[in-house]
Amino acid sequence: VAWLMKTFDVEWQTALETAPGLIVWLLVVGAGIFFGIKMETGLVRWGAPLAIALLIPVFKPILKEAAGVRETGGLVFDDMVSWYGTGWGMSLMFFGILIIGYGLLYWWHRRNSYYW
Repeated sequence: VAWLMKTFDVEWQTALETAPGLIVWLLVVGAGIFFGIKMETGLVRWGAPLAIALLIPVFKPILKEAAGVRETGGLVFDDMVSWYGTGWGMSLMFFGILIIGYGLLYWWHRRNSYYW
């Protein structure tokens, strides 16, 4: 939690909301890498874009705070929020990472294969 506060310059509560999701993400990605290497299935390569895209929901509290969403006494003030702090902005980043990541993997796979 202290690392999140120092690295992203966020408050204690925001870092506390982010930490469980980040820990779960690290465990799942670590297990995926471990089993992908052990079983040699290509899981690491084909799972990398999804793992990177899942960082958007993991860092949602930090993104919202950085974008300008503030809660005061149970009220949410989001008048002047940057695009990346809104739901559609986070969805755009999530699906953009997936499309670009899997597009690059498809392109590399096609380039290194003989289909003629």
